[in-house]
Amino acid sequence: MFGQWSGNRSCVTHNEMKMQELVFQPIELSEKAQCKLKCLHYNEQLLKIELRHFEVNYDLTSVHAEPCGQYFIQPQKQFADKYKFNFVASDCDSITKILDINITDSKFDCDCK
Repeated sequence: MFGQWSGNRSCVTHNEMKMQELVFQPIELSEKAQCKLKCLHYNEQLLKIELRHFEVNYDLTSVHAEPCGQYFIQPQKQFADKYKFNFVASDCDSITKILDINITDSKFDCDCK
């Protein structure tokens, strides 16, 4: 029939699919990551909402790292001025783990250990 697609085709990129997967999984933050989020005036819920403006940098990502794939998450280019942080998220089964957050703006002086 004209106009129908065969198979499961999507206009969503691999990067967008991975970001959706990481966002919809439960997020587990280390104490250090929680401290840095607080310093940035964020909480876990706000982070999940704002992640729609972030992307995976596959050049800095280790998809096959053991025990969990390590994804380098950074702001999309058009949002680079708005978000002053990036981080590595571990995709462990059905949990997104964030051990640390790299704050890229020196005006934030976070004493997180």
